[in-house]
Amino acid sequence: MHSEALLDFGSIRERLAEHCSSVIAKELAMQLEPMRDAVKIKEALDETVEAMQSLQTEIEQPLGGTRDIRSACAKSRKEIVLSREELWDIYTTLGAYRRMYTFFREKYAQYPLLTLWAQDIPSHEKLERRFERIFDKKGELMDSASPKLQHLRSTIVKTKERIKNDLQAILHDKDNQKYFQEAIVTQRNNRYVIPVKQEYRYAFEGLIHDRSATGATLYIEPMRLVNLNNDLQEAVMEEEQEVLRIYRELSGLVRQNSNTLMDACDRVSHIEFVYGKANLALAMKAVPAVLSGAREVNLIHARHPLIPANVVVPTTITLGTSYRILLITGSNTGGKTVALKTLGLLSLMNQAGLCIPAEAGSVLPIFNTIYADIGDEQSIEASLSTFSAHMTQVVSILKAVGSKDLVLLDELGSGTDPEEGSALAMAILEYFRKSGALLMVSTHYNELKRYAYDTDDIENGHVEFDERTLRPTYRLHIGVAGSSHALSIAARLGLPREVIDMAKANKDGSANRDMEAVLSDLNEQLRRTRERERALKKELEDTRRIKASVEREKKQMNERRKAILTKAQEEAQNLKRSIRIEGEQIIKELKSQFSEGDKQKRQDAITQARKSIAGVQIPEAPMDERRRIEAKEVAEGMPVFVDSLGQLGTVLAVQGKRVQVDVNGLTATVKLADLREASRQEAGNLRRKNEAPQPKARKRSGTAVLRQQQATTELNVIGQTVDEATVTVGRFIDQAILAGISPVRIVHGKGTGALRAGIQQYLKHLPQVKHYEIAGLDEGGAGATIVYLK
Repeated sequence: MHSEALLDFGSIRERLAEHCSSVIAKELAMQLEPMRDAVKIKEALDETVEAMQSLQTEIEQPLGGTRDIRSACAKSRKEIVLSREELWDIYTTLGAYRRMYTFFREKYAQYPLLTLWAQDIPSHEKLERRFERIFDKKGELMDSASPKLQHLRSTIVKTKERIKNDLQAILHDKDNQKYFQEAIVTQRNNRYVIPVKQEYRYAFEGLIHDRSATGATLYIEPMRLVNLNNDLQEAVMEEEQEVLRIYRELSGLVRQNSNTLMDACDRVSHIEFVYGKANLALAMKAVPAVLSGAREVNLIHARHPLIPANVVVPTTITLGTSYRILLITGSNTGGKTVALKTLGLLSLMNQAGLCIPAEAGSVLPIFNTIYADIGDEQSIEASLSTFSAHMTQVVSILKAVGSKDLVLLDELGSGTDPEEGSALAMAILEYFRKSGALLMVSTHYNELKRYAYDTDDIENGHVEFDERTLRPTYRLHIGVAGSSHALSIAARLGLPREVIDMAKANKDGSANRDMEAVLSDLNEQLRRTRERERALKKELEDTRRIKASVEREKKQMNERRKAILTKAQEEAQNLKRSIRIEGEQIIKELKSQFSEGDKQKRQDAITQARKSIAGVQIPEAPMDERRRIEAKEVAEGMPVFVDSLGQLGTVLAVQGKRVQVDVNGLTATVKLADLREASRQEAGNLRRKNEAPQPKARKRSGTAVLRQQQATTELNVIGQTVDEATVTVGRFIDQAILAGISPVRIVHGKGTGALRAGIQQYLKHLPQVKHYEIAGLDEGGAGATIVYLK
């Protein structure tokens, strides 16, 4: 296509071919054409992204080792015997196909699109195994390729050894020394011979096979070696026939598998081609464009891919939203043509399924056709001037353009009288505006700048020129027209000052003087605004960076604070438990010291001791913000956090407003309101702990451990006296606290109510008890008391 040549798409094909790993992939690169089907374009881009991910993350890539086997397959179909090189190419290629199939079979989740190409690669396991028995790792035919070949090669080796031994005997015979020109062995006509002096030709018996250039030496096969040489030649010819037979057999196998081999070749070559696109994208630091369902163009910091990275200036181009025609003005050599070509070339690359050198988030639509008229196309052969050549091209575009096309015009209306040229250019722009196509055009005409300011769907833009350095910056700014700066550029190029001053005087008298002054002022304001914008952007980035740093430090400090408090709370809790155990020992001793008649005094001492222990202050654990679980969410086997116990557990059963929970192997009945949501990690850890086989418990010492192992959530004291029951209840409460269980149930029966009253009176004086209540009807009613512990 003419526009593809103007936009240098052929150079992109060549660069793509350089990044492809196989001959066929390079051919596919050189045949690459832009597409119009959005689905195919999206699929091609997604495949390229998968290959980029593979190149960036995988240690070993599924590439390399393939050969172009198309010619060999075609020959085999004609029953032509393939050469060793052709057969070896097929063998190595089969190994490459197998490796690629295995790679994508194991990586389906990471590369689903490429796997679709690889998963149907036909298997040639039998053919590959046959090759393995014939060729060694260097591609040479092994002796064991067939029994006959092995026998023949063994015969050849033995015969050569006999010949060499006989020759050595002849050469070292003292009677023969005078006959030989040199005591060496050589070959002529594939037969072993000895160089003999011409004058002894009749004295040395043998067959003459050759003579030297001077005629002084004859190469004679000794008669005693004739039969051995004959045997050797016969064995060599039989070996060649056997090798040919093996190659013919392999060629037949290739012919039988030629269709599946070609299918595999197509699939693998496509994958290699996609990896070539990925390599090109990484080399250009390119990204896939977002395909616009409308006709929106938004190229963010786009770079022309054929300009060196250290030279190219990124440009941002927007088109197709509030305006459909972008009119670019500015100095010569300022980058107008590069901007046009960047939009056109990146659009072609996108529709060819290639990533584009721009920032992520860049948007491009799918054009039916991209038309371009760029550069000087003066034709001497056709007797066309620059103006005529441009107009010929514009006329052909006007006849074919549609609303879904992109048109790129460079220096519209140039090459003729400025007044007529600008009038013609405005008429052409108006025609394109009515056609609905997207248009990007460059010009120097001030009339066109005014036209763009006064007309809907058209926007001015300019390439920046630095008045201080008198050099273009190549940056494109949209929204304001620019000046050509012809006088500044001419002065920089060395035009005499006198000529420059005269031109300025002529310009000051021009009708466009005011327009130029306004544009110059606008561009200076734009330059200052850009500088302020860059400064503010830098300050904003610094502020964000500082804020992020402060947030990280704050988070780390909170985490350290929470860890310290948690550790302190655990240590204090352990200390309090130890004190309680020691206190119980003291209480036991106190009980033994008081007589039976001093029960009240004994009870007061015990109560005071327990109050002292309970008064030990424990630092508050950091607040754990957890969501409360609603009643309808609770289910058996559900991991939960029990707020009242401060521990994780698993729901065993739901009993109205109470729930039985397994906490560290112990069953506790808690209120529904005490359940909080366990985190995903906590739930996973709890499930793994429950599913893991429990090792046999080792015997450990310590009262706390013993009591924790013996703790239960229910105590039955029916039949005991009040004094007996209080002792039992006290021990039960201590064990429950040590095990971290709350609430617990004390079954005392209804009877006369004396036992219940005595136990509840005892509970009133226990500092470990938060409160107690008569059990619900489903838990024993008046015959049981539920005790909530601190």
